[in-house]
Amino acid sequence: MKQYKDIFKEWHRGFPVLSKYTERTLYMRINPLIIGLRLQKDRFGGDYYLPVLEIIPLWEENPKRFGDPICWDNLQNMKRHDFTIIYNQHDYYFPKALTCVEIQFGKILKEVVFFRDLMEFKNHLIRQFITKHNPCDWIYVFQLQLGLALYFNKRDLLEQIELNIEREIKYWTPKYLHYCDESIDEYREQIYQPFKDREKFMEIIEMNSRRSKVAKLNVGTIVGIDDYHYETKQSWLDRLRSLFTKR
Repeated sequence: MKQYKDIFKEWHRGFPVLSKYTERTLYMRINPLIIGLRLQKDRFGGDYYLPVLEIIPLWEENPKRFGDPICWDNLQNMKRHDFTIIYNQHDYYFPKALTCVEIQFGKILKEVVFFRDLMEFKNHLIRQFITKHNPCDWIYVFQLQLGLALYFNKRDLLEQIELNIEREIKYWTPKYLHYCDESIDEYREQIYQPFKDREKFMEIIEMNSRRSKVAKLNVGTIVGIDDYHYETKQSWLDRLRSLFTKR
């Protein structure tokens, strides 16, 4: 059976833009984010691993939480099942896994990433939601968008995202909050709290970027910021009205 260290090296060769961060992770630093892959081992000790895309915010202020991903997504095979790979079958499945990574994550695992591709990666994440209006899922999608918009100081975009947030929050009825530990107001505060002070936000990113392990990562760039146009989510009433609006 191939040794894990050899498997890890093969993944690294497949994505030279990424740097080794830990024994299980390959990351790069790209503006306010760390993006990369984790070769997640089975938590029950099974003889397989699962490639996972992780997006980590550099604006995390709490040292104990720094490094926790804001968004993550399991690699899926062509049948849309988690692409778990048994260690002794790695050589057979690895080329197939690389193809699936390119299909699912290829647009954002590059040295130069378009702002649109990062902002619209939310659509892929939303499709994975088990329930459509679970606050626990939406918080991190919205924080990813707010963080990108604030970093590039896109005030009009921030306003549009905030409008979408408030429209989504209207769906957070007791039906969706039944199993949650927080109120709607607490969830709203959790979404917005890291982004209230841009100067502080930028200082935290700079500070975290100087961490020794982070500073050693390869660095990518986000481009096309001014070319991106955000689509505001319409309510069902707005969509109904548009049907009767004369053009």
